Amino acid sequence: MSTVSKARKRAAIFDLDGTLVDSMSFVVDTFIEAVEPFRSRPTREEVLSHLGGPLETCLRNVLGPSAAASYPGAMERLMGLQRGREASLVPFDGARDLLTVLGSRGVKLGIWTGRDRWSTVRMMDAHGFTGLFGAVVCGDDLPTHKPDPEGLLLAVRRLGVQPREAVFLGDADVDILGGFAAGVHTILIHHGRVAPAHVNSQAAEIYADPRGAYAAVAGHFE
Repeated sequence: MSTVSKARKRAAIFDLDGTLVDSMSFVVDTFIEAVEPFRSRPTREEVLSHLGGPLETCLRNVLGPSAAASYPGAMERLMGLQRGREASLVPFDGARDLLTVLGSRGVKLGIWTGRDRWSTVRMMDAHGFTGLFGAVVCGDDLPTHKPDPEGLLLAVRRLGVQPREAVFLGDADVDILGGFAAGVHTILIHHGRVAPAHVNSQAAEIYADPRGAYAAVAGHFE
């Protein structure tokens, strides 16, 4: 694991899907169903390896070059499966409590997600997250995408802190690689999967489930 920064922490930044909201199984399943008519059925691990940027980029990557011409049809299927379902994807147990506790302690809160802004706003509204975060950076806000650290660094700047003063929590490989590149103390939730060695080595802390990771985040602001 990476060296843990000892700087006093002032901000906590979160990925959304698979970190605050229990949505990754739904997202992966919809990608598989969307592309299945156009290419061989991808594994869950293959889909997960392509998530982390805007929906359009993720879908093109899952389709692959051989099925690139099928993008319009796959996107239509994906939209039909995903759009309007944000309210049905519930936060993990303890997510609201964590945000409430951090807010009461004066911690600056941010989101760095690969989701597009339209669906991010709908999801945050559906679960009462709107207004809690001082910075929300989405997958279509910048030309770069995870694991490029630009989005996380933008969130850090908007919160008015230095990278070493922030904690970032995510569940995807691209979250950890981006957090490490940004110089932010980055915590991985692995959900029981085996992350590549180079990803584990760049995580400052690793937890199997959200509740353990939430406790670790809260501990940085006691």
